[in-house]
Amino acid sequence: MANKTLLQPDRPLRISLIILSMVCLGIIFIGQHFDYSSLLSAELNSNQRFIFNRTIRFLLNDNLMLLMIFAIFYDKKYVKFGFAVELFGFFFLLIPYFLLRFEFNINHTYISFIHRLIINPTLMLLLIPAIYIQRIKKV
Repeated sequence: MANKTLLQPDRPLRISLIILSMVCLGIIFIGQHFDYSSLLSAELNSNQRFIFNRTIRFLLNDNLMLLMIFAIFYDKKYVKFGFAVELFGFFFLLIPYFLLRFEFNINHTYISFIHRLIINPTLMLLLIPAIYIQRIKKV
């Protein structure tokens, strides 16, 4: 049973980080309608506020998932890979999503699936079982 030692090194710290990231993700989800742009400037128009708020929420969600990945697997190489996935999501999902939403005349219902993929930390969440399976196969 190799899984028995998964959380052994620095176990209390790792469990605390997992709980902290889960609680923070829950707070972000509950406060999903919070206007982060109001903390920066009140002079932004509605499109600028939308872009700013979604970008902040994307970064918060993904970075909290990186913290969780680090706490679960305790290996920096997985955090580096997760960061690469975050950059991919930022440049190839988030930015095109904004372009589709504001620059092209596309109905919002067509891009709602992209919206869910971006705003919820779906890609990062999928990394956890993928990394776990890879670690099991490596052992």
